[in-house]
Amino acid sequence: MGLISSRSQQVNQGKEIITECPVGKGNECPMNDGYVDLNSDNLMPPPNQLPSPGQPFPLSTEREVSSIPKADCSEGEKWVYPSSQMFWNAMLRKGWRWRDNDIKPEDMNNIIHIHNLNNELAWREVLKWEALHADECMTPKLRRFAGDAKNYSPRARIRHLMGYELPFDRHDWVIDRCGKEVRYV
Repeated sequence: MGLISSRSQQVNQGKEIITECPVGKGNECPMNDGYVDLNSDNLMPPPNQLPSPGQPFPLSTEREVSSIPKADCSEGEKWVYPSSQMFWNAMLRKGWRWRDNDIKPEDMNNIIHIHNLNNELAWREVLKWEALHADECMTPKLRRFAGDAKNYSPRARIRHLMGYELPFDRHDWVIDRCGKEVRYV
């Protein structure tokens, strides 16, 4: 994997990834976030384990295997959580920027722990709902995430009207219920 600094591009397994908008103006990049190839399972670019330009400290590239079964894969395959470095890079893609002393490496470890725990708890909630359909399917699996950071759920909009902050991100869970696709918001 090489880094081409002139346009802040990375080459990952022969596929080009642009890490910043080549236009460089406004909030929306006309280049579909600059990614040539998005993973259809989670709508994410190929894993980026490289430090971002100007990153203030190194981050772990280790990833943790979840308990969440993956649909359309070999039996027993599970989803894998992002590393601290991947999470950092994803936050930058979504517009997050740090200031001096805003965040430390151990903070990223805590963020990853919370992220992974939230997903495990969310999966347990999905399984509770899926248990109502056990006669149809005893082994639901996660097919993909369908993220839509700008399209807030009705619950998020109502909570915002009540004074709560809007969520940073949104991930709908698309479940494979033994061949039937079901979406959880």
